[in-house]
Amino acid sequence: MRMPNSSLACIALLTFLASPPLTADEAANHEGAAKYRHHTMHAIGGHMQAIADILRRHVPHTDHLPIHAGALAALAEITPTLFPPGSGGPNTEALPAIWENPEDFAKRVSAFREAAANLNDVVGVGGALGPAVKRVGQACKGCHDDYRAE
Repeated sequence: MRMPNSSLACIALLTFLASPPLTADEAANHEGAAKYRHHTMHAIGGHMQAIADILRRHVPHTDHLPIHAGALAALAEITPTLFPPGSGGPNTEALPAIWENPEDFAKRVSAFREAAANLNDVVGVGGALGPAVKRVGQACKGCHDDYRAE
């Protein structure tokens, strides 16, 4: 007898939940870490582009600004966790300099987090969006210039 797809999904979920969690070392070396980082960074870029499209009036969705700014701020908060030691490699845009200069990299990630939180605050209170968006863009560029292969 064939099991319904919902039963298979439940079994898969229960198997996953019953599995022991990965240790930090296993997670850092897991080949999925770079892909996950890539997808998360792509999402950050997508939200930035959506905000730019709204501000340039390419689309009339000004009511979406809080959604994109909130998502950007939330993703900025997890950014420091996306670069564990051992998660670099030949199939990633992350340069080895990230792990060679961890203090500088951490300062740049912190600048991004602060800029994204500020943008979210500005969107919430209706302040000047241009300078807040520019600050986020500069924070992104600050990392990409030295820590991302282009």
